[in-house]
Amino acid sequence: MSDLLHKYRQWLQQLELSLQSQLDPAIKPVVEVADMLAAYLKAGRDLTAYETQLFIETFFRQQQQPQPPSIWPETLWQMLAQVTDKTQVEWQELEQDLSHQGLYLQGETVGMGLYVCRICGETLHYNHPAELLPCPACGGGHFVRRGLPV
Repeated sequence: MSDLLHKYRQWLQQLELSLQSQLDPAIKPVVEVADMLAAYLKAGRDLTAYETQLFIETFFRQQQQPQPPSIWPETLWQMLAQVTDKTQVEWQELEQDLSHQGLYLQGETVGMGLYVCRICGETLHYNHPAELLPCPACGGGHFVRRGLPV
């Protein structure tokens, strides 16, 4: 019985060492972040009231400036559209076409496809679900959906 107890204690020690070795890599980044935060807090305490106010005003001014739109989301949608099985998309969009009776209005959320303005014939390309915008050519708000080019 004492031999069994001794082996059990050895196993517990090995388990504890194993867990400690696995936890150390996970704890190290947390300690580094805590040290960095402590350094930031110390630096923040060292700032004068004027420097703090200047930082806040600069930060606020930068947040107020309009940010240029990113091209990355549209590029990603374009790449996904290129590898999409267009026949599957058309089958799914067929149900929407039937419920809309072929007519889509400005402001509706539409799926992937070509939308033709009923007033001037301008074609809008949508690669992903989005709000249907007014026609850029004439400002019209009534569109007919055409199938995707295969």
